[in-house]
Amino acid sequence: MSQTASAMTPAQTGTRARLMAAFGGSYFSSVLIGTVAVLLLLGLWEAALRFFEVPIWLAPKPSDFLARLYTDRALIAGHAFWTSLTIVEGFALGVLVAIPLALAIVSVGALERGLYPVIVFLNIMPKTVIGPILIIWFGIGPLVAALIVFLMSFFPVLVDSMSGFRLVDRRLFYISRSMGANPWQTFWKVRLPAAMPHIFSGMRIGVVKAVEGVIIAEFIASNKGLGFMIVRASAFMDMTLMFSGLVAAAIVALIFNGAMSIIGQWLMPWSRH
Repeated sequence: MSQTASAMTPAQTGTRARLMAAFGGSYFSSVLIGTVAVLLLLGLWEAALRFFEVPIWLAPKPSDFLARLYTDRALIAGHAFWTSLTIVEGFALGVLVAIPLALAIVSVGALERGLYPVIVFLNIMPKTVIGPILIIWFGIGPLVAALIVFLMSFFPVLVDSMSGFRLVDRRLFYISRSMGANPWQTFWKVRLPAAMPHIFSGMRIGVVKAVEGVIIAEFIASNKGLGFMIVRASAFMDMTLMFSGLVAAAIVALIFNGAMSIIGQWLMPWSRH
């Protein structure tokens, strides 16, 4: 091992170190511990239901609903695709609106005093109440689901982006101005990179809220997606398909959360420890 390491060039050694810092060590140990914990929970679940002979219509065993992930893989994958597409649409819209709005609110005091309370009021309104209103306006379909996802993910990104833009050291603006940078260059080279850790913190929370929101939206305002599949399965008392849909939704959430972590490490290499 030491001979192999000594034979590596400095560039190869540096590349290996960066890869291990980004994706090694604690990352894989966290994945391993999480996997073992989930398997242990499923094993205890399976053993308890078999021991107490719980009927499948009341609570299916993990072996039953995990098997449906394979036997109904085409159906579940199709609905998971539409769920993922709705998440991307609603979340992207939330990010594109929240970040510029956060900058505007922080930069203009009148907006913070007048607009921010309105945004907070709209955020605390239950989305299950807003959903029927959106259905009346736009009908049942992917648009309403994407709008509900937007509403769920917008606020966390907005709040953390505002925090990030506020915490930038004002002296950096004076330094960049003294070096001849215009406002756009100062924003692009100084203010945005400094606020990025807070922005991505909000985006990671927002993408989890987006997954939560898309399931709620598909319950009430969609004719496809995992939420719609779960509701339809409940109408036929198909408990194994319902639980397999919940597992598929959890997998989608993990994929999006992992993607956000990878994108954050790629865009912010200076934030790696």
